[in-house]
Amino acid sequence: MATRSRRSSTLLTDVRLITCILPDKGQDTALLKALRTEKGIISANTFQCRWFGLQLRRRYKWKRQAAGYSVRVATVVVQEEQADDLFEYIYYQVNFDHPCPGLIYQGNLTVATPYTLPAGVLEEKGEKILHSRSRTKE
Repeated sequence: MATRSRRSSTLLTDVRLITCILPDKGQDTALLKALRTEKGIISANTFQCRWFGLQLRRRYKWKRQAAGYSVRVATVVVQEEQADDLFEYIYYQVNFDHPCPGLIYQGNLTVATPYTLPAGVLEEKGEKILHSRSRTKE
């Protein structure tokens, strides 16, 4: 992963963005926990949004219109050389190999900024304080 410095901040190049659109059933949280514990990835995010699928149409006052429903979008920034392996890991982690209403894709990023956790940050209730790269549960 190449880096370049600009105004005392480090920018990462040669990175990819993997994006998953998942049903709002908790799969995004399970995915982020698996990425953190099994792969050591902390550069993942999730957010809720509204999805309008053409296959889901409702009758409303004698008209057909697309029905919106809640979905979760999970994004992961990863080094280019690890992107294909991580893409396959995510694909099987959220069961895209079975029929499910979801979508996964990846694309190039021009630049990204590194994300690190400061020393002494608590992960979750019942877990110990993070020290540099070690993550342990009580």
